[in-house]
Amino acid sequence: MFSIGELFDWLTDAENWTGRYGLANLFVEHLTLTLVSLAIAGLLAIPIGVAIGQSGRGETLVIAISSASRAIPTMGLMFALVMVMGVEFRQFAVVMALVGIAIPPVLAGAYAGIKSIPIVIREGARAQGMTTLQQIRHVGLPLSAFSIAGGFKIAYLQVVSTVVLAPLVGLGGLGFGVIQGLALRDFAQLTGSAAVIVLLSITGERLFAKAQGKLDRRLTLSKTNR
Repeated sequence: MFSIGELFDWLTDAENWTGRYGLANLFVEHLTLTLVSLAIAGLLAIPIGVAIGQSGRGETLVIAISSASRAIPTMGLMFALVMVMGVEFRQFAVVMALVGIAIPPVLAGAYAGIKSIPIVIREGARAQGMTTLQQIRHVGLPLSAFSIAGGFKIAYLQVVSTVVLAPLVGLGGLGFGVIQGLALRDFAQLTGSAAVIVLLSITGERLFAKAQGKLDRRLTLSKTNR
């Protein structure tokens, strides 16, 4: 029967942390896939969300994308892209699937952040002679940063949990230990890998929450100084 002692022994065994399929390397691969996907999603979604929030046109697009993201099965999307693009491009296909998962919350966060800015502030910036780009840079983005960070926090949790499926198509990541542990009935490996995944998820979520807190305090302080 599996025990906590076996889990401790597995986690403290140096052999399980080194090599191609060691926890250290799998952790780096898992985190890299997650951060690359979030970065690409941010580059695509933030400009679109800001533009929609600023102009007020295309709001139904945000709602449609958010609704569609809940209806599309993540595993099915990943496998479908790998099959369409071919196994040799599986890494690109997986990143595309992860980007597709990350875009809706980031897009919604950027749109909601811009949309929540009071019209008085927007009109004031316009009255000072600011161009649309200047309004976005000096007013829109600073005031919507809290909401954008919230979108990234949701996207992070969704992506970091989905990367667990990447080994099913031949990539790395901490999901390898979970899948192999199930196949070999090695419950120490399964539980140890799952514990690292949970730790990575919680740590990332707390970092984004901390960033949100700092942005909120900065926004409150700027309002007080006015």
